[in-house]
Amino acid sequence: MKGFHLPIITVRVILTVLTLFIATPALVWSESGHLVSTTPDGTVDWTTGVATAHGIGIPPRNAVNPLQAKEMTKKAAWSVALRNLMEVVKGVYVDSTTTVNNFVTTNDEVRTRVEGFVRGARLVQEREMSDGSMQTTVEMKLGGEFSKTVIPKTDPKQTPLSSYQKSEASPTKLYTGLVVDAQGLSARPALAPRLLNKDGEEVYSVAYVDRQAAPSDRIVFYASDPVTAQSNPLVTNAPLTIKAVRAQGTDLYISDADAQMLHGVPKYFQFLKQAKVAVVLDKNSY
Repeated sequence: MKGFHLPIITVRVILTVLTLFIATPALVWSESGHLVSTTPDGTVDWTTGVATAHGIGIPPRNAVNPLQAKEMTKKAAWSVALRNLMEVVKGVYVDSTTTVNNFVTTNDEVRTRVEGFVRGARLVQEREMSDGSMQTTVEMKLGGEFSKTVIPKTDPKQTPLSSYQKSEASPTKLYTGLVVDAQGLSARPALAPRLLNKDGEEVYSVAYVDRQAAPSDRIVFYASDPVTAQSNPLVTNAPLTIKAVRAQGTDLYISDADAQMLHGVPKYFQFLKQAKVAVVLDKNSY
């Protein structure tokens, strides 16, 4: 009997491991160079800030005619696509310790609003398959009102950290934005990441962003490399580039010298207030 049960147990273990592997989001580069996390339910393009999901509808057997069958199949595909999109959105990290799902399951108001955003998703494509089934693709933006809904409210930080205000330095160069190189640190992307100094003080977070002055509806955008980051109109072609020294989840730690520069030079501090911030991650971040 032992010889009979052992293979079954082994197969179960293998299947469990495979299931965990498949369910874990994978961070990859798309052909366009975008940073994209993938799950069985869909994808999140962290470069554009767009979540996408697909849904398959099967022709019903109880349709009275081909036209009704097609419409019912479309509705089924749409419903499945929205359900999958909801799963993708719930898995998005808001910060280092919290996903959208944490807020959806604990706050009825947030859940209602998130469900509303998902129902309002944009139809990207409807494709009829050879067997009569329908594949529907939908997408929604993760910035703007959605981000405002799921990112916790914080008191605004309108001035630099006091420890860096002792002497306001003059800029040594007229940079056009900020690029944080976090390659090789296995950091995760999030809606509201933070830059921290060596003591864990916030050098940059959603609290520093002036929503009225910021040209983007996101806190940061993620890029595949510094060159790609410079192609974004937010930081343009002459950004100040600094290297993150370590990562903790979605939080990035920078050197005290870089923190001093960002908070001690008023023109550089404006990059934070205007959310002119790009983060470069490597493909092994998940």
